[in-house]
Amino acid sequence: MTDRPLISIVSPVYGCRDCLHALADVVGRAFEGCDFDWELVLVDDRAPDQPWSVIAELAARDQRIRGVRLTRNHGQHLAIWAGLEAARGDWVAVIDCDLQDDPGIIPALRERALLEGADAVVVDRGDWSDTGLRRRTSRLFYQTMDMLTKIRLNNNIGNFGLYSRRLVDILLTFHDKEVFLPVMVSLTGLPQVTYMLDRSGRHAGKSSYNLMRLMRMAVAIIIRFSDRPLKLSIIIGLTFSSFAALCTVLILLAWATGAFTVPGWTSLILSLWFLAGLILAVLGVHGFYIGRIFAEVQDRPRIFVERTTDKESVL
Repeated sequence: MTDRPLISIVSPVYGCRDCLHALADVVGRAFEGCDFDWELVLVDDRAPDQPWSVIAELAARDQRIRGVRLTRNHGQHLAIWAGLEAARGDWVAVIDCDLQDDPGIIPALRERALLEGADAVVVDRGDWSDTGLRRRTSRLFYQTMDMLTKIRLNNNIGNFGLYSRRLVDILLTFHDKEVFLPVMVSLTGLPQVTYMLDRSGRHAGKSSYNLMRLMRMAVAIIIRFSDRPLKLSIIIGLTFSSFAALCTVLILLAWATGAFTVPGWTSLILSLWFLAGLILAVLGVHGFYIGRIFAEVQDRPRIFVERTTDKESVL
């Protein structure tokens, strides 16, 4: 034990087995000569490439590297939460394991946090090497979330950042079954600043987020953090009711003046199908919320850790 501050670097591992040795080497070189100690917490999110053997090897070689193995794939953000629970640092950095996030700037993030009295320094990714479709999808995701949740986030930030122990302890009091780090950091209300850095290309592997997974995550986050879709369904219902009332008045006037000649069967059937589809869609939105309530009231643990490198077995 020393009086030097400790920084924990949390990295969820999925599909990046070939990056881990390089990640450990880069972290070790980045913090040489710094005035703080460090630990690297690698969370095995049960990737198909089986990274646990590499994590265990790195942990045996360097006691500053620690591993956490989940029982099954929980997804990136819950894997981050498992790392936050295991982290011991006065400050906690969250980075991707594929080296798109440069660990070398973590000392600069700490200096920025201390200088400005911030509990979080999040990294704006600047110009990052990824497909135009992926960047546009990410931008659309944040714009949709902003519109439906009223939580304003920079659409160019991700999980990469440095967080104080105070902020991490508050995050760990959240018991939501689904978590999303940027939103939940914003919900703490603690001061945060942005650090600009162009993102690098991947050292190895490829993104596990396809369009369908991004859409599922967007729906889950919107349902989790906003009741606005429910309010919109009420507004849509009132709008159609008002339109129907207006049409009723017009039809009565037309009937009274003898303007009807041939009954409009086509328009009637199309209207019925349209309204039936709208009703089912609104019921589907309500069903999402009922499903989330069902998941919450079950009160099951959200993360299952099988073992860590600190001790051989947890379960």
